[in-house]
Amino acid sequence: MAYLGSIVRASAGAFQPATRYDPVLAELLREAIVGPASFHEMAAMVRYAESRGMGAIRFRLDDDALLADPAHPLHVAFLETLRDPALASDYADLGEIGLWRARAIGTRLPSDMLGPKPSRKALRTAILAAGTSCEVRVALCVAARIRFGGEAEWFGREAQALYEMGLFVQARARLAASVAGGGEAVAIG
Repeated sequence: MAYLGSIVRASAGAFQPATRYDPVLAELLREAIVGPASFHEMAAMVRYAESRGMGAIRFRLDDDALLADPAHPLHVAFLETLRDPALASDYADLGEIGLWRARAIGTRLPSDMLGPKPSRKALRTAILAAGTSCEVRVALCVAARIRFGGEAEWFGREAQALYEMGLFVQARARLAASVAGGGEAVAIG
């Protein structure tokens, strides 16, 4: 389930509705294991379930629960992801992850440093600022996608930061989403 968007041939990480109800896909989406390679797809999965009337998706952390560890390099990005309004939907059964969503909403995260409704320019400036850590850049890219949608720019910038962190699988997935959204097919590194 590492890059579920590719299963349904989605562009830019968004799910495309099928022409008919697919019971196999519905069963696949009934329970989603959330880990470092898939957490960024949670909101898209919920929106897809809503669009197809598939029922709630039960999310749970992978057995290692790596993202729950504040020392994990994607922990802050995970918290930013949990702020997505789509995860408040009745189609999202967050289970144990609900506690992390509550924490994410109550915690000061990188996007909060830019005010309540940061502009594209403010987010871009913060992402490109000298000395901004890769972890913060990834989290800001997540916040930008939540606020402005899956634009190629945010995926491309996130891909670069993930590559610099040594998270090559995730970097390639975000680069593919950037290209699918009209971004350039550039080498990252």
